[in-house]
Amino acid sequence: MKSLTVAIVCAVFALSSVYAQQPQVEAKKGTPASEKKSEKVKKEPSAAQKKQQELMKKCIAEAKAKGVKGKKEHSKFMSGCLKG
Repeated sequence: MKSLTVAIVCAVFALSSVYAQQPQVEAKKGTPASEKKSEKVKKEPSAAQKKQQELMKKCIAEAKAKGVKGKKEHSKFMSGCLKG
């Protein structure tokens, strides 16, 4: 009877370690989301997007040069600058 109890306890410990390791093995099979994102090819911005980016850079530089401070003042300045 004692040996049967020892055998059952050993079997439970052996199976628990197998099940505890199984998720780690499965996690390695799939590609992590961070690697999938890095595999995407970056598209070049269109001509309109490049033009808008250059305008934003120019307006931000002007705002810094003029010393525009505060969120409302900055938003108002940028809105006017981007409109032309």
